[in-house]
Parts: sequence; C-alpha cells; structure tokens
Amino acid sequence: MVSTMLMQAGAICAEEPDTTIFKIKERKLLFQQAGVCFDINWEYLSAIVFVERTLYYNWTDDALDIILARAGRNSSIGFCQVKIKTAYWIEKQLNDPFSKFYPGEKYRSILKISESPEELIYKLKNDTLNIYYASAYLQIIQSYWKKAGFPIDNRPDILGTLYSTGIFYNDGRIRKPNKNPKSNEFGKLVLQYLNSFHLIKRNEK
Repeated sequence: MVSTMLMQAGAICAEEPDTTIFKIKERKLLFQQAGVCFDINWEYLSAIVFVERTLYYNWTDDALDIILARAGRNSSIGFCQVKIKTAYWIEKQLNDPFSKFYPGEKYRSILKISESPEELIYKLKNDTLNIYYASAYLQIIQSYWKKAGFPIDNRPDILGTLYSTGIFYNDGRIRKPNKNPKSNEFGKLVLQYLNSFHLIKRNEK
C-alpha cells in the first residue's frame, strides 16, 4: 500500500500519505498542465511532492512559512514547498540566456522575475504558480544534465535526489552531472512511490 510506504522506509510522516495522495489528485490537472508547459513528467513531480510533504510538511508550515518569509527567512512556501531563494533563482535562470542553467528560449519569461519579496511570496501562495515553479526547477535540472551529455529525464530517483539536495553543495560548488549518479533516500522513496502508484493504476483498470 502506498499509505504505508514511508512508514516501512522508517520515515515519520509529517502529513498522512493518504491525505497527500488525495490533495495531489485534486490538483492533477495543474500538475499535467505544468508538465506540458515545462516538458517534464508530471507523475515524477507528483511523486517528488508526495515524498516532500509526507517527510517534511505539517500544519505549522501553513501557519508560519509566510510569516518567516516576510521576516526575511528562506522558508518553503506552498503546495510543492518551494523555498524563496530557489524560486527567485528559478526566475533568473528562465530569463537569462547567458546562464549555464538557461533551459531554452521556449521557457523564457513564463515566470517573470519578481520585483519584490512580497510579489514572490504572493506567487508561491498560488497552487498553480507554485506547481509551475517546481516544474520549472525540474526542467532546469534536466536541461543542465542533458547539455552535459548525461540525460536524466527518465530517472525520477535522480531528479528527486537533486530536487531535495539542490543543484549546489553548501559551499557553492555545482553538483556536476555524471554517467553514474546515485540517488539518496529521498530519491529512492520517489521511485518507490511511483512503482506503487503505477501498480494501483493497473489494478484499477
């Protein structure tokens, strides 16, 4: 069962898995639309969001994250729990053709650069835009690895790993693409969720 997956992995769930699955299903169309817009697999993103919310999200996030963001903290906001600094970084990469992380002209200006922290917070509070930011992040990761000669479009475990760790190490170095990437526990749970999700879909037919 998907609902017991994280508990079997030894995780303490922040949000109940069944609750998260219900919320993702409610927003399925938004995930699909964002996936088409940014050429990413929406099911991969939904799996990443599932793991993110069942590992780290709880009711205090709704109560405190926006307050902390307005106080200047790099808090995570919205359904996909996108960090403020990450969201601003995403905007810059989408609009800077000279950036090594620029994913291409097709995606330019889909998410315009915010003129203030409050504008960015306002965007991230919106479910549609929040999912778009998360989708854009996956496209940036995918395109960067593909340009380096190591496509990971069909590696949800690696996409999940990079989504959770970030593209940069704490000291500012870039996590370099390579031919034999390893997934962390977050990425492994993303793959486990997808396998369970597809099994359920087959049984429902």
